[in-house]
Amino acid sequence: MACGLVLAGAVAAAGCGAGPSSPANATGSDGGADGAALGPEAFQISTGPIDVGAGVEKTVCMVKDLGNTEDLVVTGFTASLAPGSHHLILYKTTEPESLTPATCAPFVGLDTGQALPIVLANKPEVTWSFPNGVGLEVHAHQMVRIEAHYINAGATDLQGQGTVSFRGTPRGAAPPFQPAEFAFWGMTNFTIPPGSNATAGPTFQPGIAGTHLISIVTHQHELGTGVRAWASAAPGDMSTPVVNDTDWANPSWRALDPAVDFDGTNGLTYQCDWYNPTSSSVTFGETAHDEMCFVGGFYYPAPLGFDLCLDGQCLIRPDGGLQVDFDAAAEPHARDAGAD
Repeated sequence: MACGLVLAGAVAAAGCGAGPSSPANATGSDGGADGAALGPEAFQISTGPIDVGAGVEKTVCMVKDLGNTEDLVVTGFTASLAPGSHHLILYKTTEPESLTPATCAPFVGLDTGQALPIVLANKPEVTWSFPNGVGLEVHAHQMVRIEAHYINAGATDLQGQGTVSFRGTPRGAAPPFQPAEFAFWGMTNFTIPPGSNATAGPTFQPGIAGTHLISIVTHQHELGTGVRAWASAAPGDMSTPVVNDTDWANPSWRALDPAVDFDGTNGLTYQCDWYNPTSSSVTFGETAHDEMCFVGGFYYPAPLGFDLCLDGQCLIRPDGGLQVDFDAAAEPHARDAGAD
């Protein structure tokens, strides 16, 4: 069975087969997820169950008006994903409401600013709280696209599910705060030769002057053997490690303490490693058979919004951003490291 989404708490609920005016604790006729009353300053979104057959990969999307009658300041969230869930992303969007799960392409609208991520969950459990005085603003009647990517590599069918529970306060009652947004920096110009190890980077990406990176997350697919990142005063400085992930299926999603403070010249240096046991070359792409190399996290203040940088091109920055690959002679960026 394929089922929709449930919103509970401060906003209305819509279960599987239920209309937008259904009560918050409604269970859809297809046995959809229940909503639970979370109080006037919290709300919840659940997806599933979504049938995912053995050996099947699929991405489904839904769009929902949150139903919040006033602006909200989100102060934290908890995301839970069932087995088979590769990622769950919630975006702010201007798309019309569509409550029926439908096959979709992932990451649509990121490069045009039409989809702004507010939650990216790529592990079974993610719990996040913003520091005091920092929050994520969600406008009244905000349209949200829910994107769920499932990969069932097993021999039996499963049902994918995911839940995100938000904590926050109405904007009008919130104390002064600085707005946060998500930064996502990655490399796409790499090739992983068959039967070989390969590395992309290390690459230096400066941050936006006057901002602070307060969390770190990494993202690879199943050939990934590691993502490392360092807080760098300048290109070539790799003296301060901030993350060293070696399990692509259980990446970091944590606060940075202390935060990385950007002055316009410093930034992050990051590197991705893979081992490709197959007989074909693998390049960047969105399916499970492709690969990715990303680091990211929440930053504030964020007057420019979502900071997406691909191969050094930062779409929201007036100067386009700057990225420096230390191995200037390496073409493409991923270099064969042999089988050692």
